[in-house]
Amino acid sequence: MAHIVEEKRWTYKDYLCLEDEKRHEILGGKLFMMTPASEFNHQRISIALATKLYSCAEKQGIGYVVSAPTDVVLDEENVVQPDIIFISKENKDIIRKRGVFGPPDIVVEIVSPSTQYNDTNEKKDLYAKSGVKEYWIVNPYMKHIEVFSLDGKGGYKLSSEGYMDEGGNTTIISRILKGLAIDLADVFKENL
Repeated sequence: MAHIVEEKRWTYKDYLCLEDEKRHEILGGKLFMMTPASEFNHQRISIALATKLYSCAEKQGIGYVVSAPTDVVLDEENVVQPDIIFISKENKDIIRKRGVFGPPDIVVEIVSPSTQYNDTNEKKDLYAKSGVKEYWIVNPYMKHIEVFSLDGKGGYKLSSEGYMDEGGNTTIISRILKGLAIDLADVFKENL
């Protein structure tokens, strides 16, 4: 569960002074404490997706894929830890020892009941405003993945979508990682 820790304006400098080992994010200057551990299926889906992205990026030699927890500092009042990120080699100057300082090329968030609102609304707007080229929202409960691409107007446009159980499109594609097509059956094999 993500919840606001303290009502004050938080910055990255404040974030660095946190002395506990818990996961936190700052959204719009508000500090959120994240759930200590994700559900098993969340982690399994994360590994499946990260493996697909990593394999594609490595095969083409075009960038770097990492998974949470990795700090992504978008600005002084917005520090997030997406589930998976891809950073192209052209954008590698944002990678530092302490984390990523600027927008990754792709951000993947796997929603949970406690993060769904932030992931589908606040973070979606934040990532678009920050210049994240592609944003994936993965819903393990609905077996659904939406891929959004920047529309050139400061927002996102749905560029690919897949549903596992709807009889519709079961493959998603990335506009950033050329040649990446993911069959949702490989991601949502089973829920344990």
